[in-house]
Amino acid sequence: MVTPPHTPQSQKSQMLPPDTAVFARHTSQTDYRTGDLKLGRIAVLADLGRYLQVPFDCLVKCVGALPSQQDLQRIRNNLTNKESKILTDDESGLRWTDFTPPAKSKGSEENVFKPLGRIISEILAEVPNRRVSFLANPNGTPLSQRNNTSRPDGYLVLNDQETEAKMHWFDIAVPFEFKKEQDTESLRDDEQKIIWSLHSIMREDPCRRFAFGITIEDTQLRLWLSNRACLAVTEPIDFFQNIDGVISLFYALGSASASSTMNELGWDPTVERVRDGKKIQYKFTIGDEVFTTMRELATYGADSMVGRGTRVYEATDAGGKKVAIKDSWREVERQSEGEILESILASCAEKLQADELADAKRHFVGIRLWKDVIIDDTPDVTLDPLVGEEHNHSWKWVSIDLRPILSARPHLPSAGDIPDSGRLSAFLPTQLGGIARNDTGIPRRVHTRTVFDDVGVAVKDVTSLADNLTCLSDGLKALYYMHKAGWIHRDFSVGNVIWVGGIGKLGDFEYAKKIDSQTSHDVRTGTIHFMAVEVEKQNYLFRPTSSNVRPVGRKPDTSLPSRPPFRMNFLHDIESVWWAFTWIFFYHTDTDTTDANHSLDAQWEKFQLAFPGTVGSPSRRDFFSFVDELQTVCDDVLSETCRDVGDCIPHFADALQHGYRKAEAKYPLLVLDDTLLNDIHRQAAEYLDGAQQRATGIELCPLPDLLKPKRPRPREESSPSPKKKPRHG
Repeated sequence: MVTPPHTPQSQKSQMLPPDTAVFARHTSQTDYRTGDLKLGRIAVLADLGRYLQVPFDCLVKCVGALPSQQDLQRIRNNLTNKESKILTDDESGLRWTDFTPPAKSKGSEENVFKPLGRIISEILAEVPNRRVSFLANPNGTPLSQRNNTSRPDGYLVLNDQETEAKMHWFDIAVPFEFKKEQDTESLRDDEQKIIWSLHSIMREDPCRRFAFGITIEDTQLRLWLSNRACLAVTEPIDFFQNIDGVISLFYALGSASASSTMNELGWDPTVERVRDGKKIQYKFTIGDEVFTTMRELATYGADSMVGRGTRVYEATDAGGKKVAIKDSWREVERQSEGEILESILASCAEKLQADELADAKRHFVGIRLWKDVIIDDTPDVTLDPLVGEEHNHSWKWVSIDLRPILSARPHLPSAGDIPDSGRLSAFLPTQLGGIARNDTGIPRRVHTRTVFDDVGVAVKDVTSLADNLTCLSDGLKALYYMHKAGWIHRDFSVGNVIWVGGIGKLGDFEYAKKIDSQTSHDVRTGTIHFMAVEVEKQNYLFRPTSSNVRPVGRKPDTSLPSRPPFRMNFLHDIESVWWAFTWIFFYHTDTDTTDANHSLDAQWEKFQLAFPGTVGSPSRRDFFSFVDELQTVCDDVLSETCRDVGDCIPHFADALQHGYRKAEAKYPLLVLDDTLLNDIHRQAAEYLDGAQQRATGIELCPLPDLLKPKRPRPREESSPSPKKKPRHG
């Protein structure tokens, strides 16, 4: 079988959205996970890069029911006539009675904004059955599952919250940040802090689908929206000039809280939080079934504000059977993972022998059911403030200034070792989540859940080297059946192969597609650490160097096809297996090594060169391409025990390069026949199986656990003086 030159897709065929390009998540790096608040904020801001600014009316309509003109007049009258007399209406016009522009006030920020609390509370009181209250300048730091020490300037909080001492991020409906001034530093400080608060809500709480926030600098108010598609903020309105706008906003927030489900403020009525003693569990309703979580399996996908926000849990069904639940947000145009796997199995049934089909099913994760989340009889799709609006110049993307602001008010450090604040670390540990980004607009995402029959441990978390390699070998076998059936995976990684009852099973089929598919443009898709170098470069790198050179005066050979667009093929999947195999040996060492010549620092340095966590690093391509140098690196930096097991790393790389050269020898024709497929799979299996046979009894330890820095807390991270308790995180 020879793959023909790639041709443009017929306009009659259905187009899927282009695959979105990979980018590195700073929230997967060491700095974010130290507990250092400043470093965490910088990581979140770096991942976002920008936010969308929209007119106030575009976003406030997403909150909830706005008051009618009749209701607005009634509320104004009530606020004017109440004993509290929030509003004054005289010959000078309508104004807030006790609230003056903060920048003109001489008091502290805390005292200047006290009247704001009364204004918000009185507006909320006009909403029947509202379930939130306003709390300003809290003294307690909200409880957190993530060592989060930040403290908003205020928030709308659930009414059933018992005491401030027990306040949790779960209970915060809308966070606030205040500043007396409108200068650049005040705006940036509020921006960074409100983004962190919205991030905290979304990462802490599986019950939240989106969240609103509010910032006020002097007289200007901005409304923020965070969901898995984008971060948006309104153009400011003047708190003192646009009184009707202020009333409408807080009335809408109160109205959104009045429903029993609170879904208009971002809560998910299909998820219930329950407590079993000190343990927090969740009940997910999926279709007609209810599943109760037992433990987290992988929730790092929720750390980045924009993206799929994937969380995976071990859970039990009503009968007590264990399952795994994946909760995520996929692009609305894409098929669900369950549909994709169903198509893969259909291809396998068509092209594999009966015994091969049975073995393929053993090595694919089993999907029990998949459903999109339905709320109020409607699919749960991300809010888009631009829907129904005509484009105008007032919508714009605003770049985030990543320079950290070192607040004069210290914050309480979390437990553990805190590195230097205010910088991104040079250490880039493993990026374990499949990542993608669309920079051309706001993707529409739909909330979806998948229930898997298989519950296990990702290969990245298997500490027995023999089991680790067996799991990886089984993942390669699953790839073989996919490739033979005409599919490629495009996201093979150490997080996507699961060790289940002594068998490795391949999962995460969200980016899989048919090998000959022309329905999407191949750009960088997958997980950075395990991406084939050609996929990273978006080019065929092993074709003859003379193939693009035509002597002067010679006419082009019209019998040859034009240069084909880059497409991923089965060789790229197998190279991802090589990167996973190599990652195991360079990211770990054996726990019993006694090799005096083995330097953990030297090994970590080479790991960083091979797995830099960024796209386009020449060190990564060189690491794979120069086999002799790779052999020297393995000999020099791996422990003797690991080196003896992983001695085939250079030979495996050399076999892959030979496969690439064979496939691209007649470029621009690409020869990807069954012989090459079988040969390269056979060789890869031999390398993995041979290593597995030598790995018995070896336990692995991640290098970061051995290299964890023991640094003193920086001065600004120390606990504050008891004379002046910090008010803000």
